[in-house]
Amino acid sequence: MLNISNSAKKPLLISSIIISVLLPVLALYSPLLFKGLGISKEILFYISRFAIWISLLLLFLYSLKIEKQPFLLWKETNYPFPSFAKALVITFIKLFVAVYITGLLIMLFNITAESAVLQKALALFKKSYFLLFFTCVTAGITEELIFRGYLLPRLELLFKNKIPAIIISSVLFGLLHIGYGTLLNVIGPIVIGLVFAIQYEKYRNIKILIVCHFLWDLLLLTAKT
Repeated sequence: MLNISNSAKKPLLISSIIISVLLPVLALYSPLLFKGLGISKEILFYISRFAIWISLLLLFLYSLKIEKQPFLLWKETNYPFPSFAKALVITFIKLFVAVYITGLLIMLFNITAESAVLQKALALFKKSYFLLFFTCVTAGITEELIFRGYLLPRLELLFKNKIPAIIISSVLFGLLHIGYGTLLNVIGPIVIGLVFAIQYEKYRNIKILIVCHFLWDLLLLTAKT
């Protein structure tokens, strides 16, 4: 594991944090390279999802070849199925309560702008439920592995404190969604990121977060379509 007391290691740790944010951002904007080529919006959306998987693979290789350490710094805690299911339900309830309270505050401050980008994505999902499902699987696995599994422990190493690590990783996760074009689509992911980061600190099991993230997105997008 990286030891940030070693001055030669700290720059590598900072570089790792920057790369873990930069790769998914580049992946999300990768379809811009194919604009003007007559490719359908659905195919462009698939390209962005596959690019995120590639960014995860590159980050995995980076951790092994450059950092020379495991992708997940925190050893996975294994739970029997009843305990796993209980943790999943608790995480889901906390997420629902946090998002519900955030929604009330958003209504209070009248932050109601609709995202044109999201509406276009929903239109694609209505035509292809496989694309919707693939999007939920991609978000659940890649975003949790990158922002909670990879980024959060390294931020905690850097700051030697879990609170700034939780906050910063959540804010960066929220900013990843800035492409939707509205403040609402940044605030929501920040809150979700906070819940998931706190739960990862508590359970040290990334699979709980992956399943919860996938189910949350699946239910939300299915409801919207």
